[in-house]
Amino acid sequence: MMKAKVFIALLVVVLTLPALAHRYFFGLTEISSNLNTGAVEFVHQYTLHDVQHALSKLAGERFSLDKENAEAVLKRWVTDNFSVKNVDGKKVELTWVGFEADYQKIWVYQELPAQKNLCGWEVSNTLLFDTFSAQVNTINIVDEYGNRSLILTDENRTDIINCQKESKD
Repeated sequence: MMKAKVFIALLVVVLTLPALAHRYFFGLTEISSNLNTGAVEFVHQYTLHDVQHALSKLAGERFSLDKENAEAVLKRWVTDNFSVKNVDGKKVELTWVGFEADYQKIWVYQELPAQKNLCGWEVSNTLLFDTFSAQVNTINIVDEYGNRSLILTDENRTDIINCQKESKD
């Protein structure tokens, strides 16, 4: 009898986790250098349902990754809402690499040719801000200056990549 109660309790927890986890509207982008090619890679991760909802709202019809033009729609949406400007203030075009998705998440890949560094570059990310007012987009930067994050919200849509090395005294 005790095993049955534990099983039912675990089942309830497992079944309600997705609903509880989705109280947060969260996106993650990691910017890092590929040590083999030197290219700067941008990997965006979002909840698939949120992206489908936003693109359906934008297009006025149900968006699905199964549709013939899905990648083109996704590419345009990401390109329109995520950008970087170099230290001279010039917008830098990111190369579209592609995307992957499972039943819960979607990963979008972009890249830049090798860069000396990204110090002072401006990052703008408005993905999902028009759909969810509580959306938070975190950008993790991993390079020779260490690991650091930018937190972007609807009120703070851009930030500058800081490259000061932290003192570890």
